[in-house]
Amino acid sequence: MKKQILSFIAFTFLAFCFYACDYVPNRSNIIAAKQNIIDTGLRYIIIQKDTAAITKDTVDSVKTIKFDSLVVEVKPDTIPAPAKPVVMPTATINSKAIEIINYAKTMIGKPYVYGVNTPEKGFDNSGFVNHVFSHFNIKVPKYAASFIATGNNVPINELGEGDIILFSKTDSVKKAVYQIGIVVSPKGAPISFIHASSGKINGVGLTNMSSYYQRKLMGFRRVF
Repeated sequence: MKKQILSFIAFTFLAFCFYACDYVPNRSNIIAAKQNIIDTGLRYIIIQKDTAAITKDTVDSVKTIKFDSLVVEVKPDTIPAPAKPVVMPTATINSKAIEIINYAKTMIGKPYVYGVNTPEKGFDNSGFVNHVFSHFNIKVPKYAASFIATGNNVPINELGEGDIILFSKTDSVKKAVYQIGIVVSPKGAPISFIHASSGKINGVGLTNMSSYYQRKLMGFRRVF
């Protein structure tokens, strides 16, 4: 009798488990409407495993991924545009000054002749400067003394090619311009000039600033 009671209890327990679990033999990927705790847990594990396997590599062409009510925006990587090269400003070359200097140098070797200002016959001091600038339609005086008021004064730190250099007759009397030339040295370089001289060169030539000319220096003028 006791053995029969134990068998009945065991059968009842198995029947209860069968009904509560809603068991379906050999089911595949089926979740019943009536879910117990075990089914719920299994479903949670499966979903977590599946969603964890989704990476950016598998959705390269997908802009938006939806997990139920969760929306994840996938934005492509952005590469910043390369910086533009810095362009540094370059120094401006005075092309007119270069033309004047080049033309003046073609007269080197022409003889010194007082009161003349033509390449065919020669030049005196002011005649040479007058001829060079007149060739470029730049009006300048015929006589050296008048250059003291010609054009604009140029400080020595701004002196450059094409400026006119002024000298007095002696180092003790600096009241009037007696001799002139055209500066051929660039800004910041040791001063050199081209002129027509009755001295050693006895004609048109290049001269560097020396103590002799330094004593007679009166200033500089710019006419273009």
